[in-house]
Amino acid sequence: MNKEAIIVGESYECRKTDFARPIIGEVVRKENNGCIVNVERFYGLDADKIDQVNGQVLIKYSEIAGINYKKCFFN
Repeated sequence: MNKEAIIVGESYECRKTDFARPIIGEVVRKENNGCIVNVERFYGLDADKIDQVNGQVLIKYSEIAGINYKKCFFN
């Protein structure tokens, strides 16, 4: 995705190249080379790659697959 399409405060599915599985995370802030994401869901093998103090990781814009629609309500 491109930088302009990313919304701070929204959750996205991210496919980080050095992670075993995609992660779900909320965008905290955008930077020039990527965005800082609060990790909400991840695969156990990737736990050591996430900042242990605040649960954040830097994601490149090209690694963001799309918005996570888990908050949608369908009738």
